[in-house]
Amino acid sequence: MGGLGTAVNVWVEAGREGLLLTYGQGDCPALQKGDLVRVKLRGRLHNGLVCSVNAETPEGLALEPVLERLESAAINERWQDLLVAVAAQCHTAQFQVLKTALPNGWLGKKQQAAGLGCKQLVASAIPGATPACLTKKQQGLLEQLQLTGSQPAKELIAAGFGRSLLKALERKGLVQLKSELQPPKGWPSSSSPSLEIPPELNPDQAAVLERLKQQSNQRQWLLWGVTGSGKTEIYLRCCAPELAAGKSVLLLTPEIGLIPQLLERCRRRFAGAVVAYHSGLSEGERLAAWRHCRSGSPCIVVGTRSAIFLPLPKLGLIVLDEEHDSSYKQEAPMPCYHARDVARLRQEKEGCLILLGSATPCLETWLACQGAKASIGLLRLPQRIAARPLPPVRVVDMRLELAEGHRRLLSRPLLDRLSGLADRGQQAVVLVPRRGYNTFLSCRSCGEAVSCPHCDVSLTVHRNSNGQSWLRCHWCDHREELASRCGNCGSTAFKPFGAGTQKVLEQLEQELEGMRLLRFDRDSTRGRDGHKQLLDRFAAGEADVLVGTQMLAKGMDLPKVTLAVVLAADGLLHRPDLRAAEQSLQLLLQLAGRAGRGEQPGEVLVQTYDPDHRVIKHLLAGSYEQFLEEEVALRRSAGLVPFSRACLLRFAGTQASITASAATTLLNHVSKQLKAADWLAIGPAPAPRAKVAGLSRWQLLLQGPSGSAIPLPTEQELRQLLPRGVHLAIDPDPLEL
Repeated sequence: MGGLGTAVNVWVEAGREGLLLTYGQGDCPALQKGDLVRVKLRGRLHNGLVCSVNAETPEGLALEPVLERLESAAINERWQDLLVAVAAQCHTAQFQVLKTALPNGWLGKKQQAAGLGCKQLVASAIPGATPACLTKKQQGLLEQLQLTGSQPAKELIAAGFGRSLLKALERKGLVQLKSELQPPKGWPSSSSPSLEIPPELNPDQAAVLERLKQQSNQRQWLLWGVTGSGKTEIYLRCCAPELAAGKSVLLLTPEIGLIPQLLERCRRRFAGAVVAYHSGLSEGERLAAWRHCRSGSPCIVVGTRSAIFLPLPKLGLIVLDEEHDSSYKQEAPMPCYHARDVARLRQEKEGCLILLGSATPCLETWLACQGAKASIGLLRLPQRIAARPLPPVRVVDMRLELAEGHRRLLSRPLLDRLSGLADRGQQAVVLVPRRGYNTFLSCRSCGEAVSCPHCDVSLTVHRNSNGQSWLRCHWCDHREELASRCGNCGSTAFKPFGAGTQKVLEQLEQELEGMRLLRFDRDSTRGRDGHKQLLDRFAAGEADVLVGTQMLAKGMDLPKVTLAVVLAADGLLHRPDLRAAEQSLQLLLQLAGRAGRGEQPGEVLVQTYDPDHRVIKHLLAGSYEQFLEEEVALRRSAGLVPFSRACLLRFAGTQASITASAATTLLNHVSKQLKAADWLAIGPAPAPRAKVAGLSRWQLLLQGPSGSAIPLPTEQELRQLLPRGVHLAIDPDPLEL
C-alpha cells in the first residue's frame, strides 16, 4: 500500500488518551490540519481529526489510506491552541479536552457523518432573470420565492411545490438551489416580530456603560449589582456593538432552567442572531448550533458551561451571569474545568471582553478587584430598577416555636404570611434544601438509617400523588420498596425524618386549604423544556406558591412574588466545607432577591435553629461585602484558599483496600516532587461519601503556594501507577474542600 502520497497524523478515539496514527492521503488530496476524516482502525470505521501533515511517505512503508474527508477545516488552529492550554490548566490529556469540546459523535465509531442532518437545500429567486414560458404552478413557485427571497426546499415541497418544479426553474435560470447550514431548532424565522426598543437606562446603568466605553483597555470586569438592578440590560447593551462589528457573544448561565428567560430577552432584542447551546438539546440541535458558531456568522450564544468551548472565530464578549455559582465548575468526568478560567484563557488568546455579573460575587473574583494591582475592574449597580427597595428579612427562631409547643414544620409566622396571599394577588417561593418526601428513614429500635446498598448515603423517601412510597438514592438512582422490617435488628418500628419538597407541599396543602401549589425540583422538571413549562405556569398565575430546591434562587424574574421563604436553613449553614458560609449567604441573598421585583414590596422569611450564626447576621444586615472582608481575613490567617492552592486527587475502585493502597502508592511516587515544590499532601483518606455506585472512594488533597504550578507528573504517568479497576480524577482548584 505504498505510494499513497503525503502522510497525515490522525487522532482517533481509542482508549482514554486516544491514539495518534499515521495514514496515507489516498484519494483525499490536500488534507490539512483540522480536517475531519473517516479512517479504518482494526477493521472498524472511525471519525478522526487530522492533527498534522507529514512529508512524503518513506518508500516501502505501507499505510492505510484515509477513506473520506467528512469536513474541511473542521477545527481551526487557534481553537486547538485553546484546548491545549485548557488541558495544561486541568492537568489532563488533550484528547479528553477535545472530546469535551466537540459535539458528541464527531470522534469515535459512530457511523453518521459529522454534518448529517445539519444542512438543508435552500431555493432562492435569481434577481433580474426574465421568466420564459412558465406553467401556472411554476409561476406560483417563482412568485413565492420573489416574495420571500429564499426559502428551504422542504418548506416549499410541504406547501405543494414538488422537487421537479424546483429543478425545472433551476434549469431555466430562474432559481438557485444550494446547500446551507440548517438553523438550530427554535431559532426565530425571518418573519420574526419587530424588535423591542431598549428601555431608558437609569443613572447607575448609564454610568456603568460609560465607564466600559472609557476604559476600553480593561478587558475583565465584575458587574456587581443587587438583585433586580438591571444587570441583564447591561449585558444586552454590551452585545449590540459586538454584533454590529461582526463579532459573536457568549452569554453563559449556570443552569438550563435559566436559559429560556434569557433567550427570550435576547431574541426580543436581536431576533435570529440568538441560539441556545446546552445538554438539554438533542444531538442534532447541538451539532447544528456548533456548526453555525464555527461558520463565523455573528451571533449570541446563550448556554451553560459547556458553551465556553464553542469555536467562535470572532469572539468579542463573554458574559458569565451569576458568576459565583458552583455549577460553572465541572467535577466529573475530567477535565475538571471552571468556565470562568476557560473564559480567561480565551480572553488572553482572542482579546475579547469578559463581563462577570452577580449580586453575590465569589470571594476570589471580589479579591481580584481589590488594590492597586487589581486584575479585574469593578462596576456597581447599587439600587434596584425604579428604586424599588430590597425586601426586609425576618428570621424565625424555631427554638422558640418549639418551646411554645408549636412542633410543626411550618412556623406560625410563615402560615400567617401565606394565608391571604392569593386574595392579595401575590405569590411566594419556598426553598427546601432537599427533594423527595423525607430525607431518610430510621429504625426507632436500633437507630439504623436505611442506606443505599451501592452508596454510603441514606435513602430518601419519595411519594407519588397516589400516596405510594418508595426509597431512592440521589447519587446512583437506586430504588427499592419500603422494607417492612429493619435489616439490622428486625424491628418494624420505622420512623421517617426530615422534610423534602414533597413533604412540604403536603404540609402546605393540609395547613392552608385551597392554596394552589407547584413543585420545582429535579423530579418535577424532567423532560424537554421542563423548567420553562413549569415556570411559565407559575408566572401565568396557575399557583400561589412555588416549592423548590436551590434552583429557585437562581436568576428568575417573577414580578408577582412578594414572599421568599427558606425552610431548614441550618442544613445549609453547617456543612463541613471551606466555602459553606460563603455559599450559604450567596444562596440566601439570591433567594431574597426573588421577592419584591414587581410593583408590590417583598419580604423574606428564614426559619432556623441558629439565628446567631454569622451568615444569618450578615443576611439581616445585607452586609455581603463586610462578610467577604471577614472571610478573607480568616482564610489569610489560616493560609487557606485563595491564599494557597489546592488540588484534589480522587480515587475510585471496587475494593476499599486496593483503592487505598493505590492512593498510597501514587503518593509515595510523587512525594519528593511535592516536597521540592513546597507542596503538602493531606491523606490519602476516605472521601466524605466513601462509597458511591458500588465504588470505594478515597482522596488525596494537595496544598501549595498560591499561584504555583501543580507539581505532578502527567495524567498518563499517574494512571500507569494504578492497578486495573482503580480510577483517578485530578481536580485542580476544587470548589469543595
